[in-house]
Amino acid sequence: MRVTNQGFFKNAVGNIQDLQRELNAVQEQIATGRRIQRPSDDPNGASRILDYRESLATLEQYQRNTELARNRLRLSEDTLTQVTSELQRIRELTLQAANASQTNETRGFIATELSESVEALLGLANTRDASDQFLFSGFQSGTQPFSRTPGGFSYNGDDGQRFIQVSASRKIPDTNSGDEIFARIREGNGQVLVSPSGANTGTGVAVNEVQTRVQGYDFATFDVVFLDAENYEVRDSLGAVVSSGTFASGDSIAAGPARVRIDGQPAAGDMFSVGPAPNRDVFGIVDEIAQALATDSNDATTRAELNSAVNRGLEGIDRALERVLEIRTSIGSRLAAAESQLDTNLGTELVLQEALAGVEDLDLAEAASRLAAQASALEAAQQSFIRVQSLSLFNFL
Repeated sequence: MRVTNQGFFKNAVGNIQDLQRELNAVQEQIATGRRIQRPSDDPNGASRILDYRESLATLEQYQRNTELARNRLRLSEDTLTQVTSELQRIRELTLQAANASQTNETRGFIATELSESVEALLGLANTRDASDQFLFSGFQSGTQPFSRTPGGFSYNGDDGQRFIQVSASRKIPDTNSGDEIFARIREGNGQVLVSPSGANTGTGVAVNEVQTRVQGYDFATFDVVFLDAENYEVRDSLGAVVSSGTFASGDSIAAGPARVRIDGQPAAGDMFSVGPAPNRDVFGIVDEIAQALATDSNDATTRAELNSAVNRGLEGIDRALERVLEIRTSIGSRLAAAESQLDTNLGTELVLQEALAGVEDLDLAEAASRLAAQASALEAAQQSFIRVQSLSLFNFL
């Protein structure tokens, strides 16, 4: 077969260019630290790299979500810790005001401090997060949850609870609605509430400590009506007498499935209603205590009214503390779950990073060896071509 000079030069140049491309490819790999520069280098490997990177991007979003949930839960926990402290202080002040040694003036000072506590509780209930969103408004995070109205206090949010995706199979609720925390406080002992009539003229006071929770309470309403200082009747909601008896201060009276102890001396016609405990907001509970303490108490009847209001307020504060503790426990569990999920996601991320590196990263020692070999091959090819192209028959004449 005849080999022309043109063919020889074409083949030689082509070989040198191939060697140059291979050398450039290795240099590019070393410069980037990546084995695969383009899909054509390793189609299967390139596909796996895309899968790993997509998984890592999703995992990074889960991490951001989890950190958001953790931050909101931490803020909720801190806020409710302050609410607990404020409620405990309110309880201390209320007990202090109930002491018989207090005067109208000193009770007025306590009422003023309790009014300030209401504002403090309102401020805590209207806490904003780092994104300037209200923490306890449910889905209405741009709406201030609580506001004072002429009739009391109003909740302006909803009962929504945001669930944040923290993994492919797990969501964590980031906080609770303000209505659940601050506005759905069951008065009395949480089931039953005893309320003295505003028209009472005696000194009888319903004592909250002896009221007991009633399993299966049927939510019927009963009235304990005193016929005179020593005799009473228990009437149902239709006014029918269901029981009667004699009374002495400190006696426990059965009213349907509930029992209530009354201290002091009721007067003829005095009445105490026993019924299902309604829901109240904590702000109204404290505000009513403050109003009761701000009212002068100068005789046995008004002192009985004050004591009844204080007892009812203390029951409400106790129920509010129970509710806040319940929510704090739930938030603490969710916060622990978020912390655990962060660690789990981090571990998964490390595994994916290692898998990605195994497919994508370059073995620098092996690449350096190939670079040296290819550089030597290219140099040899270039030198050979130079030597061969200079040959001529004229050199041998």
